[in-house]
Amino acid sequence: MTYADLPDAEFAFPGPLRDQLVAAVLAGHKTSSTGLLAGYEHDGEPLPVPGERSVMIDSAGQPLAILQTTGVRLVRLAEVDLDHAIAEGEGYRTVAQWRAGHERFWHGEQMRAWLGDPGFTVDDDTVCVADRFRVVSLVPDAATVTAALAAEAAALVAGLRAVPEADLDRPTCCPPWTVRDELAHTAVAVSRTLDMLDAPAPSAEPISTARYYAPDARFAPAADSARVDSAHEFAAARTGPQLIDWCEQQCAAVTARVTATAPRLVATRHGDPMRLTDFQVTRVVELAVHGLDLSDALGVAPWLTGQAADVVTGLLFGPQTGAAAALLGTDRPGLLRAATGRSPLTAAQRTALTGLGTTWLTTAPN
Repeated sequence: MTYADLPDAEFAFPGPLRDQLVAAVLAGHKTSSTGLLAGYEHDGEPLPVPGERSVMIDSAGQPLAILQTTGVRLVRLAEVDLDHAIAEGEGYRTVAQWRAGHERFWHGEQMRAWLGDPGFTVDDDTVCVADRFRVVSLVPDAATVTAALAAEAAALVAGLRAVPEADLDRPTCCPPWTVRDELAHTAVAVSRTLDMLDAPAPSAEPISTARYYAPDARFAPAADSARVDSAHEFAAARTGPQLIDWCEQQCAAVTARVTATAPRLVATRHGDPMRLTDFQVTRVVELAVHGLDLSDALGVAPWLTGQAADVVTGLLFGPQTGAAAALLGTDRPGLLRAATGRSPLTAAQRTALTGLGTTWLTTAPN
């Protein structure tokens, strides 16, 4: 199940070669690829465009990462250069090695069968589509996401139980919410997975995690006002310990239910179809980012766990997390605050982060 809002990025055909190539991409060794113009014409697909994003899938069709095209050239096969060949990440040291390897693939039975031409061959004048790309988001597996949610929920509950109940009335960076209000919002947000799993799976193609945070009607003033009011009402009906207990119970129930559920689609309350794992990534985002708000409001050290930080920074920065943190001179909590509007960024910093391929999400506060 891939995404309706992103085209697929498929390397070779499903099987050992694709597995090798996607591993090279994830390891950072492969940053270029070469297709044939004839292949795009055969499929009726548009050529990649710089800035365009796509989802890299494995041999089973599962998404592994979001790629961003950084450059595209149409070149004769004879004009492919060494720099491009080396960036393919397959160990080529000469253009001749690169060409021999690619000709074996292009002249192979699978390629000829796909094109419907048993005698298909390439020569010096064959037009190639040489593109460059980078990984901008990682798509974690279900077990990784579930473990991150469980760990972050446990850290949040422990952190809140360690402070006096009166401190739950402190203001947060999301006015007019207090700590208890923002906790209520976060706990209810995580609990929605249970209702979604009780509903029939949607049949439409899913959207990506980043698309869930698109700046549309779901983040309009009316929707934000409804979030504020419902969280306040939910929190006002419970004592602090009751609210913390409920949060713990709901997070545990979600973890258990998701662990026992086979891969499937769910429909969000906004009507978006999503892979269950991708929706759970948004729940980790809720726990991690709102958890930072709560720890900041309480004046205690962040309880952000490594598991949750890996999932959220993987979504936002892909393999560029270290570079982004160095650019801002901050740690991972500081990086998440900056990327989600909790800490101000200068225009130059935002431009530099965008240059790294940062995936910006619509989150409050602005």
